[in-house]
Amino acid sequence: MLQELRDPGTPGLLIITDSALHSGREILLSFLLAALRRAESVHIFGFEWSREEFLAGSRCECFPSLTFHDGFSDPLNWRKSSQSFTLEEFSVKGIWQRVGSPTGAVTIILDSLSWILSRCPLASVCHTLRDLPRHRTQDGPQDVHVLALLHSDLHVPGVLQSVCLLADSVINVTDSGRSQKATIVHRKKSGRVVTHVEHIRVCDDFSLETVNEGEREPEHRPKVDTTVNLTFNPRLSESERDLKESSILPYTFSDNKKLSLLQSAAGSAKIYYDPDPTDDLDDEDPDDDLDV
Repeated sequence: MLQELRDPGTPGLLIITDSALHSGREILLSFLLAALRRAESVHIFGFEWSREEFLAGSRCECFPSLTFHDGFSDPLNWRKSSQSFTLEEFSVKGIWQRVGSPTGAVTIILDSLSWILSRCPLASVCHTLRDLPRHRTQDGPQDVHVLALLHSDLHVPGVLQSVCLLADSVINVTDSGRSQKATIVHRKKSGRVVTHVEHIRVCDDFSLETVNEGEREPEHRPKVDTTVNLTFNPRLSESERDLKESSILPYTFSDNKKLSLLQSAAGSAKIYYDPDPTDDLDDEDPDDDLDV
């Protein structure tokens, strides 16, 4: 499913959630590269990294064609530079004034949404995320892809849930040994929500490679003895097992009782007694076990 979201591009809002231990930036760059290869107009609103740091280590001839809006150098506009993208401009109107009116599809990348959420009210951020992919100008694009990176370990669950519920797709990135585990929650046009888990590896050219189950690093989980600190022994010895298997269950009918029940006439009543192995069946002196 990850390739289906990446290669053709899915209009709407896609959020990649990661943490300090498991970065989702490589997957974000993979989606960015796919958008550039589709010849889309790509606009990056960077708050955590400068342009040089954002593209550091990447070797792609398509990257110079993207547009980077610098929200990193002067986010509060202390230098009064018209080139800096400030927090006051973070709105549907402010972002589209920067993007302009391209004729083709547009990909807007927010890096990162956590930086914005820590400085802007949650309600205004949610309104912007909801309306940003729906914005249309007279000669504007028909397909708008909004990609946002969200650091899940920096926010309380309520904030994460509020933001992720606005997204058409959410990719949660965790580590799985030699590969990355991507849990994808995608909302289809019909309204049906599907969840899919994939184990992937990001290659040097930022393409995605699906890792088969056999190639995954085995998980070494310590064996837990569930019988420790119990007040009884749940295991049986060989002699105890043989005794258990040879024991007759209580209320088991003998052959004579079964036969008599099958031959008894309607309306008749009988009392059946199946003696236990320890019962005294001496007819000569039935009371010899009594001390009289």
